[in-house]
Amino acid sequence: MSFDWRNEDDQTIEYHFNPRLTVPDAMTLLQVLPERAAAARTVLESRLNIRYGEQPKETLDSFPAANDTLGKLAPAQIFIHGGYWRMMDKSDYSHLAEDVVAAGAAHISLNYDLCPDVTLDDIVDEIRNAVIYIYRNADDLGIDAGRLFIAGHSAGGHLTGMMMRQNWPDYGLPGDIFKGAAPVSGVFETAPIMHTSINNDVHLDEEMAERNNALKSPPEVTAPVLAFVGGNEPEGFHWQSQRYVEVCKGAGLDAEYVSVPNTHHFTVVEEVFRGGSNYFQQMMAQMDA
Repeated sequence: MSFDWRNEDDQTIEYHFNPRLTVPDAMTLLQVLPERAAAARTVLESRLNIRYGEQPKETLDSFPAANDTLGKLAPAQIFIHGGYWRMMDKSDYSHLAEDVVAAGAAHISLNYDLCPDVTLDDIVDEIRNAVIYIYRNADDLGIDAGRLFIAGHSAGGHLTGMMMRQNWPDYGLPGDIFKGAAPVSGVFETAPIMHTSINNDVHLDEEMAERNNALKSPPEVTAPVLAFVGGNEPEGFHWQSQRYVEVCKGAGLDAEYVSVPNTHHFTVVEEVFRGGSNYFQQMMAQMDA
């Protein structure tokens, strides 16, 4: 693992951590997501826009398991969308629920308020609020509170890492609240973002970046981790996931770095959530352990 963003100039850091520079059709790929997600919602059973907090975007969509393959009271996957904490919406990713629910798990997709309207500190607080709500309202959601799993893409991968770092008993939840985690192309250390144009919206400073550094200390939740990253992504994203796995393994967690061939930052999440892929099987095996 030779890459270290601290040894690079700002132009190089921008290249490694701004996917729009390495995926020429990035905006086209993002623009088709709402239509795909809307089509999925026409065929999926769902409860949409359940409020988990008072802030404008503190809502979630719940897609119940389509069968009892994994138990009459299904496990639940909590999914956190990406967009560098500044764009996108849960309603852009409903299609990711399709194969998850068909495999017997519920899929719960979170919204959260976006920068620059809020700070990264605020977003972490909101995602924590969502987890607390889901655990406390598991019966109403028809899920097994003892089998919660967390996943997220890009900025959502970072937020997955931050939720693994929470001391959940401080909030009245079990310390082993998650039974598995699957961050996809996570931005676990946020400091390099201060050296990119993305920070024009996120407004990180050194103190906030350090507070929200998912590599700063090992996870408090000692659940298995699968850290996926697109095989064609720049080395910076591979470095992020490799370092996260090192931190997890250093704390004794069962953690694996998984490079997904022939995918980039925007297609890797599609492959991981595609029912026929080996990576989907790996992710779902966490829920069938």
